[in-house]
Amino acid sequence: MPHSLFKYIAAIEHHQQSGNTGTTIHCYSTVDCSYSDDNLDVIRKQTDYDFTDGVTIRYVIEYDDVTIDDNVCPECWINYHVITDPVEAITLSKKSFYNRCQQQFWLKMMKAGR
Repeated sequence: MPHSLFKYIAAIEHHQQSGNTGTTIHCYSTVDCSYSDDNLDVIRKQTDYDFTDGVTIRYVIEYDDVTIDDNVCPECWINYHVITDPVEAITLSKKSFYNRCQQQFWLKMMKAGR
């Protein structure tokens, strides 16, 4: 039976906000790949999440380290990529967003459609 990447993205997002989730994350590791470009600091973090079902999802977020108005959803680049899928059952192996607002809207729509 196919699984949706949504299930794993929702688990990662929930884990980042509250530290727990219904879909069990076995472990995770984060690498800071930040850099400077033309006197601008670019924050880039890559986290691999290993789930108890053997699936590994790579989460990468990149954004400019600048002051943003609180009323604006700042641009950033968010990518999810299936690294390991032992039973090759996950539909949609990659998903990208250009800001957190777009990601939250997608999660809300996917949840409503379930």
